[in-house]
Amino acid sequence: MHMTGVYPDWYPKENQYPENKLLKGRIVATDFQKGVGEVIIPALEEWFDGAVDGQFVAKRLKNPMGIPTKWILKNGNEFDILTHEQTTEQFEGWRGDIAWFDEPPPRDKYISTKRGLVDNRGRCWLTLTPLRQPWIYDELYTSQDPEIHTVTMDIQDNPTLSKVAIDEFSKVLTDEEREARLHGRFMHLSGLVFKEFNFDTHVVAFPKIEKHWTRYFAIDPHPRAPTACLWMAVDEKDTLWIYDELRCENMTLNEVAMAIKAQEGELPADIRFIDPAMDKDDELAGGFNVRKELTRNGIYCRRANNDTDLGFSFIRSALRPEFSSTYNRNMPRLRVSKNCRNLIYEFQHYIWDEYTMRPEDHDPKQKAKKKNDHYLDCLRYIMNARPAFRRVEQDEELSYSGTYTKYPTRKTNNEKSSTYYGLVNRDR
Repeated sequence: MHMTGVYPDWYPKENQYPENKLLKGRIVATDFQKGVGEVIIPALEEWFDGAVDGQFVAKRLKNPMGIPTKWILKNGNEFDILTHEQTTEQFEGWRGDIAWFDEPPPRDKYISTKRGLVDNRGRCWLTLTPLRQPWIYDELYTSQDPEIHTVTMDIQDNPTLSKVAIDEFSKVLTDEEREARLHGRFMHLSGLVFKEFNFDTHVVAFPKIEKHWTRYFAIDPHPRAPTACLWMAVDEKDTLWIYDELRCENMTLNEVAMAIKAQEGELPADIRFIDPAMDKDDELAGGFNVRKELTRNGIYCRRANNDTDLGFSFIRSALRPEFSSTYNRNMPRLRVSKNCRNLIYEFQHYIWDEYTMRPEDHDPKQKAKKKNDHYLDCLRYIMNARPAFRRVEQDEELSYSGTYTKYPTRKTNNEKSSTYYGLVNRDR
């Protein structure tokens, strides 16, 4: 439509290019022999009504393989065809208005093409079956950029395919292949541990955490990798709100403790958990113990229950929408704030481990890949404690009246002195 200038009535006027603007475009396919020769060229000849003999195409220039890779139209518009086989340098030095990638491109070739669209603020499309190139999922498919629009199509959305043909094709696919080839889901993530997580369902705007809600905290310290911290609040309706997270890199435990206090502000956690592996005395380091060191710096943590299967079960249960009589609709118990980007990323990337050698000869591994899991570990520590809303009871302060015989006089106090935070700060 853009190259020919022929738009249907339904196409938005504001998205059409003016007739007097000359356009330069680019098509990128996987390879010349199959991707271009057997897919792109037949489609273009059909769309352009017989190519050179039709009303649109003026000239086609062929490469040494005899494949037409440069198309010049009668209205002055033109486009080139490139493939992943070519070097990144061959993608550079181009300036255009529109680009179309057929199937997932390598990131370097995508970036080179996008650079050529900058001058004219050009448009770019990708049409693909998500079998490879995970960067597309991270940078485009799950992006919150309002300039990026994604559409996921199911094979049954194609009206030209019969149900019998689809069923026959489905029978020869593995469960993993069905996710990508039938439903358009990214194959490298079809082994997700928490498939119940859905960004549109579980991620919410920054929730307002009330002071009387019960607040939980978990920390997953590491000597080399960044330390992960996560906060959860439980309201009166037992909704679980993951409202904040913290990443501490290249920091001492004293600095980590100060960062935690600064992050919490006036909403200190009521109950804290730590990876139980961090409650061991390191004899080689003079008996150094991470949990005790955090306690000395005002962050008291309980040893967490590290049962993986139990934690997975609790997290899945909280992610599944169930009917709520309070809200009169189906909704999940667990909600995640938009500012918890690391946790959201892990939900979208945490996958089951696989055998690298002959996976078809083994039953699937029963453990997740030890990657992209630090914040999920924190969530698991909290969930294993079965977080719930706990009503705050007023503490009583005793004072004594009387000259000779002292009689106790009770005075209520709303400060939550039963927490470690309250006990520490009462003396300050």
